[in-house]
Amino acid sequence: MDMKLSPLNRRRFERFKANRRGWWSLWLFLILFGLSLGAELIANDKPLAVRYDGHWYFPVLERYPETTFGGEFPLEANYKSPYIKELLAAKDGWTLWAPIPFSYQSINYDLKVPAPAPPSRENLLGT
Repeated sequence: MDMKLSPLNRRRFERFKANRRGWWSLWLFLILFGLSLGAELIANDKPLAVRYDGHWYFPVLERYPETTFGGEFPLEANYKSPYIKELLAAKDGWTLWAPIPFSYQSINYDLKVPAPAPPSRENLLGT
């Protein structure tokens, strides 16, 4: 299907492209929109991937109960819990975290300075 613009729409598009601020703003908006689609991969309180007992798990895409990793309760695993970390380490498991390991609603209880804190290695955007 060959899509051609009418002469009127072609002129409108060329006029828009001639407006440098508008043209670059469109591209900036499209880039930020694209990044927002992958926001779960940038900031998330669940690991992107878990390797446990020779199997791959993807908590970002699916919820896994604690029993999957040898735990006692059929509740969703809290991957930051020392208990779950021990269960994973017992079978040479590991986790791959997003660059910002917090979601919009999670709280970092291990701050080194009082909140609001400036950006740091642990909190890339600050608190």
